[in-house]
Amino acid sequence: MTKGIIAAGHHKTAEAAALILKDGGNAFDAAIAAFFASFISEPCMSSAGGGAFANVLTAQGKSVFLDFFCQTPKVKRPVSEMEFEPMIVNFGETSETFYIGMGAMAAPGVIAGIYHIHEHFATMPMHVLIEPALEYARKGVVINDFQFFDICVLEDIMTKEEEARKIFYPEGEPLAVGKKLHMPKLADYLEFLVKEGKREFYEGEFAKKLVEDSCSKGGALTMDDMVDYKVNSSKPLSFPYRNKIILTNPLPSIGGTLIGLMMRKLEKRFQNNYQPFSTQHVQTLQKIIDEVYRIEKTVPNLNKKWGSTSHFNIVDKKGNAINITMSNGEGCGYMVPGTNIMMNNMLGEASLLPNGYHSWVPDTRLSSMMSPTLVVNSEGKFEIATGTGGGSRIPSVIVQVLHYIIDFGMDVDTAVDAARMHNEHSELNLEPAFIQKHLPVDQLNVINWEAPAMFFGGVHTIHKKGDDLFASGDDRRDGFAMIA
Repeated sequence: MTKGIIAAGHHKTAEAAALILKDGGNAFDAAIAAFFASFISEPCMSSAGGGAFANVLTAQGKSVFLDFFCQTPKVKRPVSEMEFEPMIVNFGETSETFYIGMGAMAAPGVIAGIYHIHEHFATMPMHVLIEPALEYARKGVVINDFQFFDICVLEDIMTKEEEARKIFYPEGEPLAVGKKLHMPKLADYLEFLVKEGKREFYEGEFAKKLVEDSCSKGGALTMDDMVDYKVNSSKPLSFPYRNKIILTNPLPSIGGTLIGLMMRKLEKRFQNNYQPFSTQHVQTLQKIIDEVYRIEKTVPNLNKKWGSTSHFNIVDKKGNAINITMSNGEGCGYMVPGTNIMMNNMLGEASLLPNGYHSWVPDTRLSSMMSPTLVVNSEGKFEIATGTGGGSRIPSVIVQVLHYIIDFGMDVDTAVDAARMHNEHSELNLEPAFIQKHLPVDQLNVINWEAPAMFFGGVHTIHKKGDDLFASGDDRRDGFAMIA
């Protein structure tokens, strides 16, 4: 009998969840196992040193949104004392500047979030849920094309200090596709963490070493930032679409709000007789994306960001559903010694700091475009789980996949594979099925992509049709779907 279904950013992330579902765990148990596993299977995207959001729906209809994204330090340090270094990343079609170093670290929320999920929703002991991650970290995970790409473009981060360099560039070159990535010190630390509990990470040896290095090497994090970190639990942003309800990330994060604006415009303007990718359909979609991003960008000042972010969805046989979007930024280049845990560089992310670097408000939860999204029917029962990485493109590409499933009745594989567009900063990016002649492109710089690309996210998605569950991992970011 099927125990559940998973759509994730890597087959080992999905496999960890499947193992727990098959062993009798629920979707929330499986999510914890998947999250731990992602530290090894998706190390450029996910880390215990980063932040995340989780959208939770229980089989009984309880809906909770968890914000365990990164928090700014309580006290600003003089810029002249900060280790805060620019790094230009060339992604081929475009390049972006990030800042790394100890001064780019914000307080991490991932471990607090995992323990919150465990305390409130899980059924299995943590030492069981961590087992797949321990095996992957010690025996190794084979590098795929997407992970190799990330390791290469983030070379300055992955080689900044010896501990990371030994993992990702062991012989002076990036780990090649087909080689195994090992993180044995992470396995040792995770075992220690599970024995000691969450306080170890935020008050114990890990926190003490992190804060000691932060103070001596140009960071702003202090012990108070670690000890006082809290998970924010709230109701998701909820709005109707057709005869369904969309549940997504509420304020202060802006991504869910942009999804809501676009979906409301779609509901008013989309005509039932439109054919997919017809002139009328393409023009309507392009205009809606343009309006929302052009009008709203004056509020959060949406900046381009490639998006070192991943996402997974899990639904179990009882109808429990959870999806999580996580990020470490690009990583600040510093691993807490002896743990293989790369810390985030959220204070070096232009997209999170609309008023410029060092403009952050002390002791404040950072906003984000990340928007793990669930769709329920009129009775509050699960229908769709979706989400993605992709920086400022996150809301628009989520909307397009939901639009394809709900309005055109596409199956989940077709909807995830279907072409995407994004219109921002007077730049219109088009995947191949969108034909330029359909579009009003005056005063726009049109970029026609030759093939579907990771620029447009990795919108891993689960869809329930009738009594059956279907999942799709987005090939743009080497996603993977699995039935448990």
